[in-house]
Amino acid sequence: MRWLIALPFERPGLMGMDFADELRTLGHEVRTFEYRKDNALYKNRGTKAAYQLWVLRQLERACVAWRPALVLVVKGGPITPGAIRRIRARTGARILNFFPDNPLWMIPFECIEAYDLFFTKERYALRSLQQVGLTNLHYLPMYCVPAAHHPVTPTAEEAVRFGAPVSFVGSHYPYRERFVRALVDYPLRVWGSGWRDADDPAVRALAGPPVFGREKLCVYAASTLSLNHHHPMNDIVGVNTRAFELAAAGACQVVDLKEDLATLFKPGEEIVGYRDLPELRRQLDHYLAHPDEARALGANARRRALAEHTLRHRIEDMLAAVEQRFGRLA
Repeated sequence: MRWLIALPFERPGLMGMDFADELRTLGHEVRTFEYRKDNALYKNRGTKAAYQLWVLRQLERACVAWRPALVLVVKGGPITPGAIRRIRARTGARILNFFPDNPLWMIPFECIEAYDLFFTKERYALRSLQQVGLTNLHYLPMYCVPAAHHPVTPTAEEAVRFGAPVSFVGSHYPYRERFVRALVDYPLRVWGSGWRDADDPAVRALAGPPVFGREKLCVYAASTLSLNHHHPMNDIVGVNTRAFELAAAGACQVVDLKEDLATLFKPGEEIVGYRDLPELRRQLDHYLAHPDEARALGANARRRALAEHTLRHRIEDMLAAVEQRFGRLA
């Protein structure tokens, strides 16, 4: 089957490129289209609107020339309902959206409505949009990519460089700084952009640089416990990507309990969950004192992730939803 994937940037490792790689592995024909541009015309306020319109016309031409059966848009904020309708009318393709954030505050309602199917990880958003009559919605959680998310064995030097009893990997935001500040009495390190510029010097003292690829996996492997604190506005009841990456890497994940989490991983068997700061501190105290239990939970989480939560599983669910709604596509 032919797919065209419209994604923010055509860069290895970014969301959308992983879909393209997995679809090709499954035998599909795939082309990608980058709808954001890292150039002056896109960034300049005076030219951005006209340039975005030109980019959308290029997307339409690419679809007409390629004639895909499915167009998969990842995020897609700049892609207008008019562009979606024109592509559908000119190609007969089904236009899908995979939206990895909370659509209720990050994409206009009329854009959601325009897609043939709109996949969201956020059941709260799904229910809210269904209540006003949208029927093109489908729940699809985030995922891991086993080739990128897996256990590693750090070298002695890597274990010293990246090791810590407790770690957190993610960019600095004010809400995260408040969270980390409450845990500065623990043996904690944080990794990501912006932490070395944090307001609190006690937080800055815990900061490491951004980590990617093997370095990130080394942080997970060299930590007894890996924190996963959800965005308070983006993740309402849904579960973020980090939950699946940590699980696939075999890390013992300590995560705030979202409504959907218990359907994806078992608290106390595959993850360590908490509802508030006192419970978090109790969990940290227990598992730091019992690292063998932490390792066992990480191993259980990895088995669950590989059995149910890979990108291939999500693509299979996506294709099943398309077939159920529209019948088998050529």
